[in-house]
Amino acid sequence: MAIRTVLVPVDGSPESIETLDFALLVAIRFGAHIEAVHVVHSSLEAISHMSDRMPASLRATVSGQAKKDAREHADAAKEKFEAFCQSHGVVLSSEPRLDGGASAEWIEEAGEVADVLVRRGRLSDVIIVARPAQHKATLRRSPAGETLEAIMLGTGRPLLIIPPNCPKTPAKHVVIGWNESQESARALSLAMPWLPQMDSVTLAVSKKREVRSRDVLDYLAWHGINAQVSLLDGKGKNVADSLLNVCKEASANILIIGGFSHSRARQLLFGGVTRHLLSESTIPTFMVH
Repeated sequence: MAIRTVLVPVDGSPESIETLDFALLVAIRFGAHIEAVHVVHSSLEAISHMSDRMPASLRATVSGQAKKDAREHADAAKEKFEAFCQSHGVVLSSEPRLDGGASAEWIEEAGEVADVLVRRGRLSDVIIVARPAQHKATLRRSPAGETLEAIMLGTGRPLLIIPPNCPKTPAKHVVIGWNESQESARALSLAMPWLPQMDSVTLAVSKKREVRSRDVLDYLAWHGINAQVSLLDGKGKNVADSLLNVCKEASANILIIGGFSHSRARQLLFGGVTRHLLSESTIPTFMVH
């Protein structure tokens, strides 16, 4: 599968604007198109908690102010996006480019953030998001965490999750977490366009899967990809820490994994390994459900 469209949620925050840097790296690598999506909240959200007994005139005033604030916020976010494109020489276009160069466009919709991003994400080749800043104990219950979870579970598309203060350099060394699950198989399949461009590919497996990892290396070899195996250290470490240690040893600047979990839907993303990786990883994580 070719990487031709890259979706980036842009809410105007410094994190979302910085995420555009990584989207540009991907767009340049694949000659792809960046869709910067900004969701304008409905003004009804701002007054939904108010009593029906509130005077209609006051409700109208509050609603009008909410619309005004949302408009100003959207305009400010768009201005930052356009400044980013201008400073990086990114062509603004809503049409596919025949020359295959990187391009970008601003897309604005009103509605619920998760609903809009899930619908648009299903028609994107990769979704790039900033990692929520919340501590792992509160991540799942936060609005940002809930949105991330909705995108992961609702789109079927790969997410490239960017941690804070991450160096903005093209990925050259990759670690693939392999546990023989359906999720890890999907992650490997959807990451195939990236792998031939890597300087090194490392397959991280547990000791009990070491022998069968030969099958994965053979599969990659048929695609022209030379990979090596690194065993996860099970000595008193959890899987997530072991994966991060392999990434450090391999000088990896991207980690590819499926949803390590015990399965049931709503606990996939934030159960165990994945929650720990979201909180502790210092490199972009390519994650697929």
